[in-house]
Order: sequence, then C-alpha cells, then structure tokens
Amino acid sequence: MKANGEQKIKVLIIDSHEAVRRALHFRLSVSPKLDVVGAVASPEAAAPLIQDQQPAVILLGLQKASDDDLYLMAKAVYEMSQYSADVIVLVPYADTVEREMLLQAGASSYLLKHINSPKLIREIERVTVLHAT
Repeated sequence: MKANGEQKIKVLIIDSHEAVRRALHFRLSVSPKLDVVGAVASPEAAAPLIQDQQPAVILLGLQKASDDDLYLMAKAVYEMSQYSADVIVLVPYADTVEREMLLQAGASSYLLKHINSPKLIREIERVTVLHAT
C-alpha cells in the first residue's frame, strides 16, 4: 500500500494482552504512513507473519521480566532483528539493565508503553529512516 505515492511502513505488533494489541493497532491506524500487517500474542506466533509480511518495524510489548524471561526476550529481539526489521520494545516502566540488554540484542528503541501516539508514530518513522541510511 502507498500513502501519497510513498510506500507505507509495515508494522507488526506483538503483545501478550489483546487489549494492548487492539489499542496499539487503533493508535497507529491514524497515520496514513503506517500499515499494521498483524497483531499477535508472542514472538513465536509472529514468526510466520515476519517471513510472510516482512514488516519494517516490530513493536514488541513486554511486561516486567524475570532474568530468564529477559534472556528469552533478548534472544527473540536478536532473532527478529535478523529479518531486517527494526524492533521497538515497549515496556510498562523503564529498567536500565533490561534496556541495555535489549538494545545490545538488536532493539532499535526502548520506550514506555504509555508514550503518546504522535511520538510513537514519529519513533517508528525515525527508526525506519535510520535503517534505510
């Protein structure tokens, strides 16, 4: 799909809470530059969509993770970033260790879930532009 002659940015949403997935989808749908290609509950469920839809950006919603969960999430971020997708991690509150681990694993950005819609849309556009250069 194109917006004003430009290719839309394909976005995939991953969050374990259905209400969060729906809210993110709704919030992003206001931008004519974005195309939400899917919304799933887990990185495992996202794998076929990533291969099929080739999103430019993956929004990965996380909850507070144990050390084991954090390792698994870092591994998932690394694997998703290998598909040439920018991974933006959304968290309920900031954690410095978690942030550094996920950024080192390949996340493009680490943001609080309560970020307002215009800022989130700008961040999606920003990481996409950075990735293209």
